[in-house]
Amino acid sequence: MSKLYRPEEGTVSALNGAGDGVVEREGKRPVFVPDTLPGERIQFVPRRRVKAALEADLLELLEASPDRVKPICPYASVCGGCSWQHVDGALQVKTKELLVNEAFAGAGLDLTVSEFIPCPEPFYYRNRMDYAFGRDGELGLKMSGRWWETLDLETCFLLSKEAPEILRRVREWSQATELPFWDTRDHQGFFRYLVIREGKNTGERLIMLVTSDQVSPDVLKEHKKSLVVLLDDLATSILWSVNDKVTDLSTPSSMEVLKGTPFLHESVNEITYRIQPASFFQTNTIMAAKLQDVVLNACEGNKGLVMDLYCGAGFFSLQLAKRGVDVLGVELDAAAIEGAKENARLNTINNAEFIASKAEEFDWLDRMPEIVIVDPPRAGLHPDVIAALTKALPTRIIYVSCKYQRLIEELPHFLKHYSVKKVSALDLFPQTPHVEVVVEMTKL
Repeated sequence: MSKLYRPEEGTVSALNGAGDGVVEREGKRPVFVPDTLPGERIQFVPRRRVKAALEADLLELLEASPDRVKPICPYASVCGGCSWQHVDGALQVKTKELLVNEAFAGAGLDLTVSEFIPCPEPFYYRNRMDYAFGRDGELGLKMSGRWWETLDLETCFLLSKEAPEILRRVREWSQATELPFWDTRDHQGFFRYLVIREGKNTGERLIMLVTSDQVSPDVLKEHKKSLVVLLDDLATSILWSVNDKVTDLSTPSSMEVLKGTPFLHESVNEITYRIQPASFFQTNTIMAAKLQDVVLNACEGNKGLVMDLYCGAGFFSLQLAKRGVDVLGVELDAAAIEGAKENARLNTINNAEFIASKAEEFDWLDRMPEIVIVDPPRAGLHPDVIAALTKALPTRIIYVSCKYQRLIEELPHFLKHYSVKKVSALDLFPQTPHVEVVVEMTKL
């Protein structure tokens, strides 16, 4: 319990964009309390200040909402993987649409969600999970609000039914090696992450162990052999990788293939994608197909070139090219561009071109696209990219956003030149407040 604040009681009035309950206090800062629902009477204790509010811990649920459901996972209230398992599925969809619309209104934008596409599978929908090792040999996910603490998971409903067994085997094996575990606070230790990627439609599974470089390679020879024996029946590919940086990431600096190939395949809407261990791919395969459909429908009627900005390994580009559209994929990451080219060859697609370039350095006068698709990371578009797009002014822009708050900050730059034709929201992340938003814009 916080030494600075005393327990209080209050009623949750709404959910904020992070999915936490909001308790309004007359004459005081509002309080954000996780694991709560509107209408619930709760006891809480404030923990720390955040901008114009306080974050708090839930002490006791005094009066529950009828929309509260019992989580199927025993770790739901403390694990950072799922924050909304206590929220009824229909309410999750309704609340996400409401939050997006409220964010539009709060920014002074006369926009609302035109369609909301729910996910048919609320659990076991992810095709990638990065499980962290804790300093005392735990293996699981980070605790909610405590990035330095790892929750030792015996079950998990995000990836697949086999994932807990993989965790159990690797946890016991790693502890038996007597090698040290990574401590995120002092940047010491050996075992760091266990990355599991699955091809939901191909049946492939890639397991990648991520360690530091703080143990001699000679010591590891037998451990590598035993890891293959341990996981052989649960993986088509097994990799041992090293992250030699202090940053708390699963991204490898180097990699060794112990079994299979250094990639796996996934199929979406009859296109097969070769996915590298650390490369980005939409984490919900079922909803990835629906996201492609939304973007493809938005491109209907075009007669010119379509540019896929932040194209990655060709997720949208190849589907468009398959339908006879001339596509140019642009991506700063040269490795991703090579992956896109390989995926084009893999699917015998010849009308998609891929180049490694910054958007602001692209020769818009030489290759002017009719439509530009942008699918940036959560940080959104770089100001130079916004400047380049609003100078080039393609006929249509399709903005795919995994963080609608950032999208809304950027939209005013485009609305000086474009009108919004449609706003679609897709539930790519059930059991969380996150939602994917697609905005279709047409030049004025």
